[in-house]
Amino acid sequence: MSKMINKIRGFFINSRKVLRHAKKPSRRELSITVKMSAVGIVIIGVIGYVLSLLFNAIISAIQTR
Repeated sequence: MSKMINKIRGFFINSRKVLRHAKKPSRRELSITVKMSAVGIVIIGVIGYVLSLLFNAIISAIQTR
């Protein structure tokens, strides 16, 4: 039980250290992060759409046999 408490205490100590050194992003950094996230979401969406079309074509080809 004390190991668990020590792990939790260590986690909070490390978290406090990280938060102490963290800084608010500048407007430029935030803008780049938002753009990169949007590009990633679009790429994943396009891949999902293409796979959906591909699987629908394969399923319809199998069903028409």
